[in-house]
Amino acid sequence: MTTDSSSGPGSSFNPAIAVPSRTYAAFRGASKDAFPADREAASELRKALDGMQVDEVIRENAAALVRAVDFLAQEHLQFADLGGGRPMQGLDQRKLPDLCQVAIQRQPERRWLLLDSDITVVIAGRALIGGAGVAVVQEDLRSPAEVVYAMDEHLDLGKRIVVILGAVLHFLTTEEVHALMSELWACLTSGSVVAATHLTSADADPAKVAAGVAAYQANHGIDIYPRTRDEITALADPFVIRDPGVVSTIEFKPDPVGPTPVPAPHFLMWLADRP
Repeated sequence: MTTDSSSGPGSSFNPAIAVPSRTYAAFRGASKDAFPADREAASELRKALDGMQVDEVIRENAAALVRAVDFLAQEHLQFADLGGGRPMQGLDQRKLPDLCQVAIQRQPERRWLLLDSDITVVIAGRALIGGAGVAVVQEDLRSPAEVVYAMDEHLDLGKRIVVILGAVLHFLTTEEVHALMSELWACLTSGSVVAATHLTSADADPAKVAAGVAAYQANHGIDIYPRTRDEITALADPFVIRDPGVVSTIEFKPDPVGPTPVPAPHFLMWLADRP
């Protein structure tokens, strides 16, 4: 991928090709935000991952990110949602608020950067959440220097920032993740936090994981990398993972009045500090 995002997933509009952000929307139940190609890609993944509750896994990932932002917004005013996907305005199956809305409820004066390689995400984001204190930028996480440039342009790097990496690191090679984390470490000030969720192969049927990876690659034309708990832990380096460490999304500050989680290979997540 290039620094101008000209070849990232969804970097140019083609409704006949499935892209991650719209397939993710289809799994969350936001059908109006997905095209037939995206819904077909979701259907193929359900078949490949039969019995693994993939819809519920993705919806719980989204819910865990809402809880994480609500928690972090108690003390933070700046947020960079990197690879954040299309705002859904509560139209998904669980009627979850957008992460930007969650931050606004806690911190009306917050500053928010949504960055994504998908042009449809950028267009929708500017229409739905654009406004004072909000910037929506097209950029690719595989160009970390450009990501940091966008952060510097729209946020104050001299003050603490929460970086959100929700369900995006599994689209990067380990080398690409380390390059991104190194750039973030260099630009973020002490007291900043990185929050990440990640697809995992831990406690999952290896044959089904392989089938799911093959189906995803066939439908989207991009690689995806499920990782073990130890591998996901290592991605945080050099940031310092907070207690209780790497946990399942259903274990992160569970909602006592929310739906009962179903047994499934839920995404893993961590919060990591910049000392």
